[in-house]
Amino acid sequence: MNDGGKPLRSFRESPWRYSQFVILGLIVAGLVKWLSPLTWLLALLIGAVVGVGYFLFEKKRGVI
Repeated sequence: MNDGGKPLRSFRESPWRYSQFVILGLIVAGLVKWLSPLTWLLALLIGAVVGVGYFLFEKKRGVI
């Protein structure tokens, strides 16, 4: 396989590494909306809080 001479990067070095927090937030928001009578705005706010909380947790652990 020819990778164009570029060294392979790990997920930690990839700009996509932050996408996991967005995806987690969207999954949580969807579950909150599906399982509760809250509006989409509140569900997205809860998802955002979870995503940011997970980001800060991983940053404190030194993963990011």
